[in-house]
This record gives sequence, structure tokens and C-alpha cells, in this order.
Amino acid sequence: MGRYIIKRLLWMIPIALGVAILVFTLMTFTPGDPAQTLLGATATEEDLNAKREELGLNDPYFVRLFDYLGDVFIRFDLGNSWITSVSIIDTIKIRMPRTVILTVVTLIIAFGLGIPLGVLAATHQNKWQDSVSMVLAMIGVAIPNFWLALLLVVAFSVKLRWLPAMGIEMGLISYILPALSNCTGALANCARQTRSSMLDVIRADYITTARSKGVPERSVIYKHALKNALIPIITAAGTAFGRLLGGAMIIETIFDIPGMGTYIIGSLNNRDYPVVQGGTIFLAIVFSILMLLVDLLYAAVDPRIKAQYASSKKRKKVKANA
Repeated sequence: MGRYIIKRLLWMIPIALGVAILVFTLMTFTPGDPAQTLLGATATEEDLNAKREELGLNDPYFVRLFDYLGDVFIRFDLGNSWITSVSIIDTIKIRMPRTVILTVVTLIIAFGLGIPLGVLAATHQNKWQDSVSMVLAMIGVAIPNFWLALLLVVAFSVKLRWLPAMGIEMGLISYILPALSNCTGALANCARQTRSSMLDVIRADYITTARSKGVPERSVIYKHALKNALIPIITAAGTAFGRLLGGAMIIETIFDIPGMGTYIIGSLNNRDYPVVQGGTIFLAIVFSILMLLVDLLYAAVDPRIKAQYASSKKRKKVKANA
């Protein structure tokens, strides 16, 4: 297990390197002049040239690329914002927890509703419960998040005045509407994945044996079937967490949440390229770590996977002794 973890951590290096090269290249060849954006339309040509020299924009592409990769992967420095001159890492430390809170609340709602919905559909296959559950799941996939966010703001903030329309001043309550707006796709995918996985499991022989022994149906479904159907659901949860973590930009912008989404979008609009590059690399590393944690959860949920790690370790010991 330890060797597997080390191997996965080493794989994160080329992944982060590839993301860094890709994002840097895209930012470099994006049309527009960052110096013009920073100084404004009234800047003279001399001022613009001086600003380009200060930012290193006059250097050749490969010189700038290798300098940037050296700063990120050797000195572990994402640089400073061109707009505010504030350290990008320090800003990420402040903004990242807000995005994580939004993502966690979204996942709790999505999987707290999606798993029971999927179990209901699987245990009532081809009945009205199954049809209603899957129709709701399809509606969840089809609804645009930004449109739902605006409807929820009008209903619960403007009309009923139950929840705040924007900001995070009221604590966790402020994350309810953004999470509800952002959870529809994850909820629908969770329900469909749970239904598919449960249908495969409840046809297994050990489920038939448990029922023949008189085990209560609730225990058969939730203690036996659902437990063994969790691996695809865990995969869906890990993928959804990473997707929501990096894709909450529109929701954060609508609800004015000062998280990573608004940070990157605002920087992109202002051509603050170091922030876009640093934020994207950071999110890529977080997503890679998250996928590693998902793989480790497999062993905790399914003893067969843990046994595979143990057996492979024993085989290596036998070969070494031989």
C-alpha cells in the first residue's frame, strides 16, 4: 500500500507539470496586451514598453516558460498578482477554504438525496418510483445552474427573505442557496450511478441467500447490497468533488462568494495571468490528491481490494526470499 501511495504521488509531478505548461502557453498566446490592460488606455508607448519589460513579457516564450516552471516546481512560488502585488499562495490560503465549504455542502446535499433516490429506483425497478426518480434525475442534469440560482434568489431572498442573496457574512447559512444551485448535476449523476450499481448487486447470489435466511429487507438493502455497491458511488463522489471544486466559478460569481472561482474569473478578465496560472495548477494538484484518497477509500470499503494489496505484498516477499 505504501509503495502504491508513493507511486501515485510521483505521478502527480508530470500531471502538475503538464497543466502548468498548458496553462502558461494558453495565457501567453491569448490575444491582448496585459500591459495595456494594467495601465489603461491613456498609457504612452514608453510606459507600455516599460511595463512589459517589468513583467518579463518581452522575453522569448521558452525563457519565460522555464523561468516560470523553475519558480513553481523548484522554489514553490506561484508568484504575485500583477494587479494587487499580493502573493498568490497567501490569497489561495484565504479563498480556498470558502470554495471547499461550498463544495462540501453541495456534496452533502447531492449525495444525501441522490443515494436514497437511487436505492428507491433500484428496489422498485420498472415501477412508478423508478420512473419518477429517473425523471427527476434527468431534470437535474438539464437544469442550468445559473438559471436555478437566479430562481432561488428571487424565491428565497427577494420574496420570502429567508436566506441571504449574496456574500458569506451569515456563515454556513450563506452557502445554502449556492449549494442548492450547484448540486443538481451531482445529485442526478449520483442517483443514476446508485441505481445502476444497486441493480447489479441485488441480483447477486449472496443477496438471494440473505433473503432466503429471513434477513429483513431493509438490512438486505442497506447493510449488504448498498455496502457492496459503494465503490462506483465513491468514484462518482470523488469526481464530483473535483469537478465542483474547479467548476464553482459561475455560482461563486452569482452569489458573490470570495472563493477560488471569483478569484480566477476576476483575474482572467483583468488579464492577471499569474493568478490564473497559479490557481489552475493548485486546483490540479488538489484534484490529483483527491483521486488518490478515493482509491484509498476503496480498500476501506471493500476488503477484497485490501486483500489484493496484501497478497501482492506477500508475493513480492516470497520472490525476494526465493
